[in-house]
Amino acid sequence: MTGSLRVPTVWVVASHRLLTNPSGHTQLYTVMDEGGQRTMLNMGLQPMCYPRAPLERVEELLANVDGILLGGSDTNVHPRYWGEEPARPEFQYDTERDELAHALVRLGIARRIPVIGFCRGSQDINTALGGSLHQWLRDLPDMHKHWEDPDENLEEQYVERHFVSCTPRGALERITQMGRFPVSSLHSQGANRLGEGLVAEARADDGLVEAFRWHDEESFCWGFQFHPEWGWRWHPAYGRIMSAFERACWERLARRTEQRPVALQPVAA
Repeated sequence: MTGSLRVPTVWVVASHRLLTNPSGHTQLYTVMDEGGQRTMLNMGLQPMCYPRAPLERVEELLANVDGILLGGSDTNVHPRYWGEEPARPEFQYDTERDELAHALVRLGIARRIPVIGFCRGSQDINTALGGSLHQWLRDLPDMHKHWEDPDENLEEQYVERHFVSCTPRGALERITQMGRFPVSSLHSQGANRLGEGLVAEARADDGLVEAFRWHDEESFCWGFQFHPEWGWRWHPAYGRIMSAFERACWERLARRTEQRPVALQPVAA
């Protein structure tokens, strides 16, 4: 940022969706995660987005970025990244996002730029590092209902559906100050094999990994299958997760600008 504005900038990664326009025709739109960007702003951070970023420009574009947010989307990570074919014909993909997200995850870790992923965003992180996904959780035996009901309204879809248990004495237990807490659940895919260097930090009671991180805590890189950006004001675990990302972004800004850390800004509301 230039001038007197000294707040961390967070790159909210865009998605590319085929949507119906007002004339009834299908066309490609570039969209941003509204919940994620609004939460960044309300926490005193500055969300920003490059709607499209050629991979050869990404490293330079990251020079003035203090955090990376990978939000949810109705699209899925393409299974070619772990050697599978699409499991169902109705799945929609966004390979442009896949490629950008994978580059951002790897560069974020290497440059110590904080990375956080929710839902599909956590799957971006996992597959960027060589992990794999369950393409259709409904086919697996003894699974909780991890997917939303399409007949519910938005607020109902984001309520807590099941509990997760943190790894005892792990980083997430330390951050949240809780060993077990309820989470939202709006996904039909989930982590299967974790990528190289990732550590599981929380699981659902059916065994599905719901939170993981990069093994070296010097590089803040966390994936959450649930949505801590929704309800972070009142859910104690969500609030502490988001505050940890916020602190990491301020620390990155201080390193990048070689200035002393600035006190955290209050919630803008």
